[in-house]
Amino acid sequence: MNLKEVRLVRMLIWILLYLVVVFLLIFAVVIPSVKEYKRVNGEYTRSKAEFMAAEQEHDEISDRLKVLQGKHRKITEAFENRWDEKLFIESAGRFFQKVDLKPVDLNLSDPHFKIYELNAMTKMESPQNFYRFLDALSSLPYVIQADFPIAFRAEKSEIEGVFRIRVFEERGEKGQEASEESNSSSAPMENR
Repeated sequence: MNLKEVRLVRMLIWILLYLVVVFLLIFAVVIPSVKEYKRVNGEYTRSKAEFMAAEQEHDEISDRLKVLQGKHRKITEAFENRWDEKLFIESAGRFFQKVDLKPVDLNLSDPHFKIYELNAMTKMESPQNFYRFLDALSSLPYVIQADFPIAFRAEKSEIEGVFRIRVFEERGEKGQEASEESNSSSAPMENR
C-alpha cells in the first residue's frame, strides 16, 4: 500500500464514522423530536378545537342571556329589591279592607335567594278583589308567588281570606355578606 491508498482508506473511515455519527444523531435526537412535535401539535390542535367550540357555545349563551336580560329586565331588577312589608301592605290595602302578615319561614337553604314565607290574612268585600290583587302582584317591585291552598270564609258581610305568599330576594355575591344580611333581616321578621 502506498501513501495515497492509506490516505484514501483513512478518509473513507472518517467519512464512514461521520455518517454513522450523523445517523445516530438523527435517530437519537431528530426523530424523537419530530415524534414529540407531532404529539404536541396534535394535542394543541385538539385543545384549540375544544376551545373554539367552548368559545362559540359561550358566545351563543352570552347572546341569549343578553337578550333575556333585556327582555325581562323588570323581573331581574325585582329580585334585587329589598322586601318592604309596609309597601306590600299599602299595595294590598287597595284590594282588601284589612291585611295582616305573619312570617312562616325564612328559607336559608337556597344559596342564591332569600325566600320569605308569609301567611296573609285578609278581609275583603268580594272574591273578585282577591283575583284583582293576584293580577296586581306583577306590578309590585318584588318577586312574589301566591301559594295554595287559599281559604275563603264568609263572616257577616265580609269574606276572610288566608293564603301563603313567598317573596324572593337575591342574596349578595359573597356568602358571608348574604348570611349577615339574612341574620339582620330575620330579626325584624321574628319581632313582628
